[in-house]
Amino acid sequence: MPNRRAINPVRKPLRILILLLIALRLLVLASCGRDYDWHQKLTVEVETPEGLKAGSSVMSARLIDTHGPFVPAEANGVSFQLNGEAVALEVSQGRYLFVLLRDIPALNWLIYPKMESVKAGALLENGDDGGAGIVALPRSQYPLLVTFDDINDPASVKRVDPANLEATFGPGYRLNGITLSLTKEPVTKGEVEKVLGWWCEYRTENARLNGSTSIAISTNELPDVLGTGAFRVGDCSL
Repeated sequence: MPNRRAINPVRKPLRILILLLIALRLLVLASCGRDYDWHQKLTVEVETPEGLKAGSSVMSARLIDTHGPFVPAEANGVSFQLNGEAVALEVSQGRYLFVLLRDIPALNWLIYPKMESVKAGALLENGDDGGAGIVALPRSQYPLLVTFDDINDPASVKRVDPANLEATFGPGYRLNGITLSLTKEPVTKGEVEKVLGWWCEYRTENARLNGSTSIAISTNELPDVLGTGAFRVGDCSL
């Protein structure tokens, strides 16, 4: 009668335990939420007496969703990280329209539904997704638009009414639209600092546009409310 290998009574339960641990780890990973990284382009188009002008800025973004049955209740939530700069469009010689960053996180619910199609390959290598990842922002969701009466004086910042650019820039100026799109283009760098020569100094001093470095904001005036972070994320690089 042929010899049969003795069966180790411990091996089978151990194998089952290992498989259960692997399955549990996969279940935990699947239930710990989502982590998306992407590049997005904010584009603004303005009708001018010289014709249509467009400006854009590419930003990197990351969404971390920690909701899940295996995540402690106090750790559940969504965090959003943004890196990039505002759109700076020269609508006429020396006159700029800025589309600021401070409202961008609130807009990303518009782009989230596009994520799965992009992950599935809709976004082409050249950055053109055929419209699969482009959202035309409704006017109610436009970010804050500003300009400067004097580009060299940060305190001269003023709000621009998207429905009435003529009130700021004169006859013949009209906002054509603002879009937010997914892209593979590199993040825009240095454009804000080129236009706003004072940006680095104010960033280093952590000053608001009225020059104040106080933590307390004493008024609702735009120069007191806005800081350098509304124009670009990060430190001085030029």
